[in-house]
Amino acid sequence: MSKPPRRSLTVPPSQEPLAAQDAGLPRAPMSPVETARYVAEFSAELAFLARQAKLDLLAYLLDMARLEAIRVVQSGGKDV
Repeated sequence: MSKPPRRSLTVPPSQEPLAAQDAGLPRAPMSPVETARYVAEFSAELAFLARQAKLDLLAYLLDMARLEAIRVVQSGGKDV
């Protein structure tokens, strides 16, 4: 089950919004583990919001995405 957010998410410097990419600004690529860590945090936030709105199936699917992302982080990205 989703927990309330511990803190507000901050986007790592290498994850600038797509608008920055569209503007021609350079973006540093993220490793699979960094991406999975970000997905885990963001999907937890989204699952919490979905549960608050009583969107249980959506919250469940977001929790599954979070668990998969955590698995990738814990494996160090070896099985990506």
